[in-house]
Amino acid sequence: MAFNLDDYEPVAARLSRWLEIPSQAPKRVITHLMQYTDARCVFKAELWHGDVLTSTGWAEETRGEGHVNRTSHFENCETSAIGRALANAGLAGSDYTKRPSREEMLKVQTSTAPDPWPADANQNVVPINKTGLASTKQQNYINTLINQKGLSMADTKAFIISVVGDSYESVGRLTSSQASALIKALTA
Repeated sequence: MAFNLDDYEPVAARLSRWLEIPSQAPKRVITHLMQYTDARCVFKAELWHGDVLTSTGWAEETRGEGHVNRTSHFENCETSAIGRALANAGLAGSDYTKRPSREEMLKVQTSTAPDPWPADANQNVVPINKTGLASTKQQNYINTLINQKGLSMADTKAFIISVVGDSYESVGRLTSSQASALIKALTA
């Protein structure tokens, strides 16, 4: 399937156009996390004009499926749901045949490309050189401890950065020593 990403409008541009449309009532975008597991999330987005629901959109993403979802499946899912709601409201770009957003078409493009970060059956990144990286057991324990703390995503990231430094990307990319320090801090 040949296509040009430049022919598709990003969700941010669609959202900006929607917000600029004159309206008597205030506009709101509300997102709902409908399902979340370690491997998958589902979001529903709603577009509101005052008290009137004008459009909805749904999205589902799987952790580790494609390059973006290695680190950002949660955020990607929410953005995709908003993009679907905007498309359902008639904001599918200047060419109505280009209903998918640029982000959705990027997923199509990258799903056929070789994966630069292969994953194992549990969607954990499997680097080419495993030497020095956190074990799966360490990663799972860290995730369990983080869930027990009940921190927001932003607070979790800030906490991890305070322990391991600004180089933090994801639990799957921690070194063994960083993981040990993080486990110690989480259990303190």
